[in-house]
Amino acid sequence: MKITPAWSFSNLTFSQIESGDTLFDWFPGVLSVSLQNSLEQNGIQLPLLVQAIQHSKYRLVDGFKRFSWLTTDTGVFAQEKQETLLPCFILPESLPEQETSLIRLETLPTSSENFSGVYVSRVIKMLQESGYSKEEIAVQVLPRLGQKSSERLARQLLDLHEMLLRVELPESMLLLGCEDVLPLLKFSQSVLPDVVALFGRLEVSGKKWRNLLQLLDEVSRLRKISVSDVLHLPEILKILGRSSIQSPIRYRLLKQQLEIWRFPELSDLQRKFNQGRKSLKLAPRITLESDPYFENDDLTLTLKICSVKELRGHLESLRNPENSEKVEVLWKDLFALL
Repeated sequence: MKITPAWSFSNLTFSQIESGDTLFDWFPGVLSVSLQNSLEQNGIQLPLLVQAIQHSKYRLVDGFKRFSWLTTDTGVFAQEKQETLLPCFILPESLPEQETSLIRLETLPTSSENFSGVYVSRVIKMLQESGYSKEEIAVQVLPRLGQKSSERLARQLLDLHEMLLRVELPESMLLLGCEDVLPLLKFSQSVLPDVVALFGRLEVSGKKWRNLLQLLDEVSRLRKISVSDVLHLPEILKILGRSSIQSPIRYRLLKQQLEIWRFPELSDLQRKFNQGRKSLKLAPRITLESDPYFENDDLTLTLKICSVKELRGHLESLRNPENSEKVEVLWKDLFALL
């Protein structure tokens, strides 16, 4: 951020600064413990950024987390805080809002890990309403928010904002990055509350969450029923209704059930394989595996052994004449679907 001669510097009181009536509190949150300790010990060393408005008042442009912490009753005593003068860089009142927005963008860190996808969509919408075109958003704004420069992405984020306006989101969803919330666009407005509620029950993110959404959408299309209807099928309700299980287990059971419906031939193959393995009395460590996210059609037969003795036992079992017919049937079933 480059300070220009048009900016002034002054120490302002809390009562002079307006933090609520502002467009620039883009990514709300709280200070880290280390920054809180630093403020307690050293006070504000990095000045706040404000813009002059009427009647000797100033609206906050950058420094919301620090200002919020200083105006609460935690840390330094409230009375001491209220008496503290705050060092501020002051933008002139005449500065157009679009230029102020660009300055605000320059104050942001460049790592995408810091930005919630929901809040990014809100910022994009606010900037569009203040005069930014989609092209300007793509070129000037998205890279500063840790995203690629893309008009298509700008349109998607604007569509996402409009979609989420009508849905109450859990706090945990506000922490998801753009990559995790953009897949919500594949669902209609009518089923979105059920999808959001599902996230609240599972609270998974990243590739697991995106893969689950993909499975859910594909099962809905294959069965020709809505996503809400899929989520209200007895098998799903049974999984979601089990309050005694933890979220990771609930996610795994839900994913398994969706995969059974999405990949019926593969599921049938896995069932036959497990039956054959049991009838041959093979160890559970002999498994038939597929790509965990079904990005290709490869199947892998895995044999995990702890010793040469164990391997010899497996081979003897497979060579046993009593098992030969069962082995032949099992392999025929496998190769029929491979």
